[in-house]
Amino acid sequence: MESPMKEGALREAELLSAEAIGDVIEHWGFRKALGRVWAVLFLDPSPLPAADVADRLSMSAGAVSTTLNELQRWGVVRKVWRPGERKEFFEAETDFWKMISKVVSERERFLMGSVRARLDQAAELAQDAPKSAVRSHVIERLKRLNAFTQVAETVLDSFIRSQRADFQAFGNLLGLAKAKSGIGRAS
Repeated sequence: MESPMKEGALREAELLSAEAIGDVIEHWGFRKALGRVWAVLFLDPSPLPAADVADRLSMSAGAVSTTLNELQRWGVVRKVWRPGERKEFFEAETDFWKMISKVVSERERFLMGSVRARLDQAAELAQDAPKSAVRSHVIERLKRLNAFTQVAETVLDSFIRSQRADFQAFGNLLGLAKAKSGIGRAS
């Protein structure tokens, strides 16, 4: 069955969206291809084989394979089995909070642990310095930085455990976004 995303305006919309998502992902420090491949899978109504993704994005089979493997490790793309098919098909995770919490859990938590370990090491070094007003100042500031990292870790852990973000204080942002974007309008 021919995918509806191969023709005309939908094809242009797909490519424009893939580039936009690729830019966001790249801004967050990931490879742009991750965002581009995820976007193509997210927009298509059916799971796609790697060869179709490569064709749509003008990427090599090897680059798409590597990208799909990485996206699977992050839990934002999964293989889908199709009876009677020998090819592997892929689909995008559609739960944004699930994806974000996975990245936060693995990447940001690692960063916070690294920052805390280095701040602890810095505090030990400062303690070994000769007593002075500067030493006392540095130790006090390092304690404040360390306390901040503990708060940040607590916030991250809370976010990861709840797997949700509470935006009540900001009003109905999703409703506002839907209204502004026209989501939910009759086609």
